[in-house]
Amino acid sequence: MLALTLLAAGLGAAVNTVRPGRLPWRGDWARHVEARALRQQIRLAGLDTVRQAVNTGAPVLLDARPAADFRAGHLPRAQSLPFELAPELFAPLQATLTRAQPLLTYCTRNDCDEGLELALFLRQQGYTNVMLFPGGLHEWRAAGGAVEDGP
Repeated sequence: MLALTLLAAGLGAAVNTVRPGRLPWRGDWARHVEARALRQQIRLAGLDTVRQAVNTGAPVLLDARPAADFRAGHLPRAQSLPFELAPELFAPLQATLTRAQPLLTYCTRNDCDEGLELALFLRQQGYTNVMLFPGGLHEWRAAGGAVEDGP
């Protein structure tokens, strides 16, 4: 274990000597999905926007987690669109959406990438009003939000 740690530190130091921008030795991984979303110009949604979506159906909530996770518990009014299957499963949903319609993606918590990846996929499909709820189901539950199970 010590040899592996020393090797990793040595390689990191070597890369930092030849690379124009230094590699960070540590970072805030709790916010890495949010930072990526902002760099990709994906808007972030907070609990107020999610509550509005749950209460009114706008924006449309899209759960990016695997279908089994969705069935085990999801935000009320959410539709399942697992990121890994989005290219195959998106066509039926696409018929019900307009390009400018507000869409809000989420996954489990602020350290999972599926919600962001689904948001990026939707933008590639031409949807212009896509948001990410980075706290996901975990933040929703922590705020006392109700969760539905089943399909």
